[in-house]
Amino acid sequence: MTTAGPDTPVKRLHHWFLDGLARNPHGTALRLNDRRWTYDEADRTARSWAAALHTGPRPPRRVGILAAKSEESYLGFLAALYAGATAVPLNPEYPVARNQEIAAAAALDALVVDPAGAAQLDALAAAAHPAVVLAPRHDRWAPAAAGTPVRVPDPAADHPPATGPDDGPAYILFTSGSTGRPKGVPIRHGNISAFLDATLPRFDFGPDDTFGQVYELTFDLSMFEVWAAWASGACLTVLNRLQALNPRRYLRDHRITVWTSTPSLVAAVRTRDLLRPGDLPGLRHTVFCGEPLPAESAAYWCTVAPHTVLDNLYGPTELTVACTGHRWDPATDAPTGTVPIGRLHPGLRGLLLDEDGRTDATTGELCVTGPQMFDGYLDPANDAGRFLDHDGHRWYRTGDRVRRTADGGLVHLGRSDGQVKIQGYRIELSEVERAVRTAAPQSDAAAFAVPGPAGPVLVAFVLGEDTPDLTALAKRLAELLPPYMLPKHLWARPDPPLNPNGKTDRLRLRAEAADRI
Repeated sequence: MTTAGPDTPVKRLHHWFLDGLARNPHGTALRLNDRRWTYDEADRTARSWAAALHTGPRPPRRVGILAAKSEESYLGFLAALYAGATAVPLNPEYPVARNQEIAAAAALDALVVDPAGAAQLDALAAAAHPAVVLAPRHDRWAPAAAGTPVRVPDPAADHPPATGPDDGPAYILFTSGSTGRPKGVPIRHGNISAFLDATLPRFDFGPDDTFGQVYELTFDLSMFEVWAAWASGACLTVLNRLQALNPRRYLRDHRITVWTSTPSLVAAVRTRDLLRPGDLPGLRHTVFCGEPLPAESAAYWCTVAPHTVLDNLYGPTELTVACTGHRWDPATDAPTGTVPIGRLHPGLRGLLLDEDGRTDATTGELCVTGPQMFDGYLDPANDAGRFLDHDGHRWYRTGDRVRRTADGGLVHLGRSDGQVKIQGYRIELSEVERAVRTAAPQSDAAAFAVPGPAGPVLVAFVLGEDTPDLTALAKRLAELLPPYMLPKHLWARPDPPLNPNGKTDRLRLRAEAADRI
């Protein structure tokens, strides 16, 4: 493990890139459309950009990456680390007001901007007052405070990356907050290094692999895509959402060997009937994460990618990308229900907290401690209720209910806070969704309590199936749920909306349900 003692230097995130550089200096580190950067070229570019970030009055502390899956996204992130700063990804597709909130909360003192982000540059500069704005393909190569142009540094200039011993934040991701304001999650170098240390031995990644990079850097699954590839000396090939929804063409054309996906993305591919058995013979590894994985989706994917090894990972952003893993085995895993999330990564400890506060439960809220656990939110006010002090340790409360299996693995049961009351009855929406999945094994589900004339109304969408027999489904649900837990309305949604991270867009579905009511 890279988890360090108080006197041991922590392996910093950019050192994983340097591992890949040493392993494959002339191989492709990054491919964007027809443009390729070798590891050596990416290293030189990031070093020169790191030097430019140091042109302000003081070394940068937090660098916003206002870019949309461009060279500025990836090499700017690396440059921020080389400069000894914390990288803060920003998505130019998000509303300006949200990005302004993030920029102010993160107290950004530098920005790396691509052409897509340039439209928001002035608004963010007004919110964060960065001393340096680095825009390689824009006129704003200038310290924002001085307003004078700065000449592009020589790309061949060799400014070695900072290698201090401190274990400060490598990056900060912002997640949706219960208060409606984004919550900053600082991830230390030690957190992400512990994740890579625990995760990479599961696989046999190497310089001959090509990773498909689908997700925006604001989504933590992208940290697996980028850093697992670069630590292995592999090629990181960037795909947009339209390309990701046509995997037969783009995965084959780009010779992708490692593919990460949310279950919703694969469900969308399956609904469009874009793949046939055996269509993806070159895919060696598939990693699912971000949502419960239906067993039917796992089995389907293994038919279209017959040589793939399929892993289902689980973990909130606060536990650094993923904290458990389960390797799917179609010969032994159950053909229905959801795929287990598996065992905790080495170095992590978990306990299950039941409703009575007991920590020896076999079913309950998953709490985790260990080197992947973040220290707390950027705004400490968000820490309330998210941590448990037990047995001399601080544990992160995930809010996810799980069941421990006989072999020590974990099965995800849904959110502990997805509870509603309908006519006085306490109902877990996750339980309703599981029942719909059981009654309609080819489908996914989303259940909501939405306002009605006489109080909250329980409704459910059947997702991903073209023409489900809703009458028959309602009869099957009546065999699985007590009357008070039966949805008053069942609606088919064969092509559910997805958010920018490839997950089912539950906010849009909830709004649609309210409109229908």
